[in-house]
Amino acid sequence: MTGAPPDGTRFVLPDAAARRVEVMAALRSLYHAWGYDLVEVPSLERYDPAHPRANQSFKLSDRDSGVLALRADFTPALAQLVRLTQPAVAGGAVRAIRYQYAGSVWHAIDPELARTREFTQVGIELIGVSNARADAELIHLARESVRTVGLVPRVEVGNPGFVRAAFTGAGVPLGLQAACADAIDRKDRSDLAALLGPLQLEREVAEAVLAIPDLYGGIETLDQARRAVPWAAAHRELDRVAGTLLEFEDDSDLMVDLSMARRLSYYTGLTFRAYTPDFGQPLLGGGRYDGSLLPAAAGFSIGLERLMRAVARVAPSSEPPPRVLSLDDPAARALRRAGVRVVRSLSTEVAAARVEAVERGVPYLLVAGRIDSLGQPDADLSELEAILHESGEAARD
Repeated sequence: MTGAPPDGTRFVLPDAAARRVEVMAALRSLYHAWGYDLVEVPSLERYDPAHPRANQSFKLSDRDSGVLALRADFTPALAQLVRLTQPAVAGGAVRAIRYQYAGSVWHAIDPELARTREFTQVGIELIGVSNARADAELIHLARESVRTVGLVPRVEVGNPGFVRAAFTGAGVPLGLQAACADAIDRKDRSDLAALLGPLQLEREVAEAVLAIPDLYGGIETLDQARRAVPWAAAHRELDRVAGTLLEFEDDSDLMVDLSMARRLSYYTGLTFRAYTPDFGQPLLGGGRYDGSLLPAAAGFSIGLERLMRAVARVAPSSEPPPRVLSLDDPAARALRRAGVRVVRSLSTEVAAARVEAVERGVPYLLVAGRIDSLGQPDADLSELEAILHESGEAARD
């Protein structure tokens, strides 16, 4: 087999792989501390045309002529897990279930668009409860996820329900709402105006809808929205945003973006996206989707590859080489138990092992219970010798 991997896939070299593991461990620890239990779901699923990402699924033919698909999104699989293992909650019982997950997803895409086909998602789901306190917990953890990996967070909070209520109040036909929502989400007032033009709305009504793309800023944006969009149903949706933000003792990293209208038919409550300065793409996104897959559910997911690009811009790192090259297996085990990274020489000759250590950039050579610093500064030598002495594996005179 020769050549590059398929378009949209990639190899991960040691430095990047080690950093990925470190970041995933930090996120997993954060979610575990908040009571989110790790679950796993199958990579293979039965193909379902009603799946939210059915048009992106890799379809596979099973031996019995059935059609399977590679996992394209975690959320539907987690909903199925809840239906199988927590039928009462799936039926509407109010009981909080907290799950976290991590793994690969696959999207069948046009390779000419140069998008990723295989990537890693990390995320959490809070199922069985729908209130402001639950929404605030997820938004808080979105913010903490960014902080945990060493980045400065900015979380934008919106509510597609506000946009839906505005469309209903303005009389925007259902068949046109998805296109208008897309223009609003892109903050494209000219495109939105072109879509609304043929409807011949009253000037005040059209201006209310056209105001939505600019409803972005601090908490005061909610008052601005009440003045710009007059309908009571829209104001109730603004109350939902306000109620969630009141749950925060510190809202300094939060912004209100009432133009967030993506997947209007899927998200039913608050949605949010997290960013970091000087990195233009969102690091994570999610929201409440009550009734879409389960009676009460919300969550968010992180695209690990994008997150790693943002982390690398701030704190590039490289995996250090092993500290010790060893010709002494028992002594090497003692060092490893103490957390020292030791690589085993593949030669039994001391001279060849010295050459191997120099070529690999390993500063110490372990032979017969003794450590040689190979001409490098001896700052760490006493520490390594102390470990061997305490373990009883040092060479005896």
